[in-house]
Amino acid sequence: MVIVLRVLAGLALCSGFSVTAVAEQNAESPVATAAEHAAQCLTCHDFSAQSPVHDVLSGSHGVAGDAADMAGRRGCKDCHGDSQPHTQAPTRVAPDVSFGPHWTNTSAAQDSQCLACHEGDTARDWQHSLHMFNNLTCVTCHDIHAEQDRVLLEEQQAQVCTTCHKDQKSGVHGKTALLADNPPCSACHNPHDHGSAETRLLNTDSAGCLSCHDLAEMALDPAVSKMAKRLHKVMSRPGRTCLDCHEGIAHAPTASSPAYNPTPVTQKALTLFAPGMITSEWLLHQHPGAQPLQQGANCQQCHRSEEAQLGDSGSGIAARDVTLRFGRDEEALVIALSWQGSQQDAMVAFMWGDRSNAEFTRGGCFAACHDDMPGMRADRGQQTSKYLNVSRQQQSALGLPAITEDELTLRSLRAAGNYAQMWRVDLGSGTVTVADVLADAGWQASELISINKRFNKGVWTVELRTDLNNSSTRIMQLSEDTITFGLALGSTARPGAKHWVSLPMTLGLKGGDTDFTAE
Repeated sequence: MVIVLRVLAGLALCSGFSVTAVAEQNAESPVATAAEHAAQCLTCHDFSAQSPVHDVLSGSHGVAGDAADMAGRRGCKDCHGDSQPHTQAPTRVAPDVSFGPHWTNTSAAQDSQCLACHEGDTARDWQHSLHMFNNLTCVTCHDIHAEQDRVLLEEQQAQVCTTCHKDQKSGVHGKTALLADNPPCSACHNPHDHGSAETRLLNTDSAGCLSCHDLAEMALDPAVSKMAKRLHKVMSRPGRTCLDCHEGIAHAPTASSPAYNPTPVTQKALTLFAPGMITSEWLLHQHPGAQPLQQGANCQQCHRSEEAQLGDSGSGIAARDVTLRFGRDEEALVIALSWQGSQQDAMVAFMWGDRSNAEFTRGGCFAACHDDMPGMRADRGQQTSKYLNVSRQQQSALGLPAITEDELTLRSLRAAGNYAQMWRVDLGSGTVTVADVLADAGWQASELISINKRFNKGVWTVELRTDLNNSSTRIMQLSEDTITFGLALGSTARPGAKHWVSLPMTLGLKGGDTDFTAE
């Protein structure tokens, strides 16, 4: 079947011969029917390494399988809809249903396409899945455009799962040397439900454990105690699993990597990393995690504890460690930082925003960094300052400049709290400037944020203090909301952007699922 598709692929690229023509000549063939429906899509989404979507036709979503199973299949249209407006203006209009990264529908709209076929089998419990409640969709883990979906391959499944489940990177029992022999994650876990591993093992008779541990061999092993051998006999009874006795030993301790839902603390050591050319456009349209980001995930969902590895080492030191602490002094918020550095460290900056701006909540500082800014990919020498996407009617595109919303719309956005605020501390002069970031960032001196700084024996300490009742800062909303923020450290010793940045973090005075609180 795949060979037939490859032949069709080659023919589609030859002048004067089309997949549509082949389909019309073989109208009763499942291969031809899928090719016929896909023909218009493939005129743009061609058979090349840069556009590998054609591999969808090689699997069960295309033409593979029994003819009876393929009856009524329409290739690309089965998942993306007829998408006629998209075919007429493919660069401006999204398909009826898009799975990203350039365009993306809601999680519910995407999942509904998959559930139309799979709700009765593998995904029958998806509506109760913790994955669904954490803003993941089917395509977060599954890639049906690949010739082989990695998450369905036993030897590659863990590579997908450990993107988020970092505790399991060391494998079963933390024995990294035996990773290649580990059972697939789904042998013990059901990713389409919220049930525990015990529930899964009940249904599979502990298949995940027994893929390595042979009870018959253990019964003959003199190193196994008599008590253990008697207990292992119990495993032959229905409704028993290895986890009845061995719960919690399969993987590294949960505390070995940061939790999904953080426990608020007043002080924490952070790793800031050199961001390189990361921009909002790249994150939302080219980044492998663009899909989860557009649907509500936060950068930390995948990258917590990986900051040092994220750093761009091509322009100097890839990462810097900073200790950050929050406290309260009556009605003042006190922010203290310390780090090992040098007198070339020139700037500390914070950017703040609340839930009024969903993009900032997900991306932090990266939501205000764009391709058309100085030194970035689409820099046209216009000296564009930081801005938020919500301030633009149209983003910068090939041959087309970004178009800013009119002043009335911008005032309305700001009144609704749909902006971010940036504080910049000059470590040389000890001054603080503030800018509201929306359509641009207009800097002005601030006397409402006091600073106390010191550099002694290679260690910087900086303390900032601001009134919680100060209506000119985003901090004032802490009493009622969770604030998302990003931290940056700049140095004259670094070329290019000259700074290291944090992943987005959260601060809340009431605690909850935030990274920091203030006491």
